[in-house]
Amino acid sequence: MPEPTTPEPLPAELRALAAEADALAERTAEMAARLEATDDGHLQRLAQPMNKATDDLAGYTGEIARTAESLARVRVSRDPHLCDVPWGVCPVHGVTLHSLGDRAWCTATGCDNSWDYDRLHTPCTEPAAAIATDRDGVTGSLCSAHASDAARRLDGCSIEYLGHRTTNG
Repeated sequence: MPEPTTPEPLPAELRALAAEADALAERTAEMAARLEATDDGHLQRLAQPMNKATDDLAGYTGEIARTAESLARVRVSRDPHLCDVPWGVCPVHGVTLHSLGDRAWCTATGCDNSWDYDRLHTPCTEPAAAIATDRDGVTGSLCSAHASDAARRLDGCSIEYLGHRTTNG
């Protein structure tokens, strides 16, 4: 397992943990099979909780692996060349996402964009295309979709795209 270099876990550490959980699930499945293979009914019944443990471990393995993927996306989103907004967008239609579980999709009519992770509740990883400044002087780097949304929704917000400036309100 990689040595931790930050206080937060690394995606590689979570992937290693998922592999360990997967190996443990395989071992419990083997033990359950060995119990089922005996001629003793008492031992055969003990296979049932072992099979449940195997299923539970498999579920945990999946959760850990999904967390590793999400952590990797969050860490990528810290790149200063990416959008600062802590939620995702459809890169074509903007703030039109819906999510359920580990899936997200654009709700714009005719858009087929979908993702096999909860893009709506994950920091945006689109390239920064503008600098937005709110009425209090707070600035942030935004992708074109978030910048367009900010210009429409935020009173007193100025957006600087590629060297020119627009103001809302």
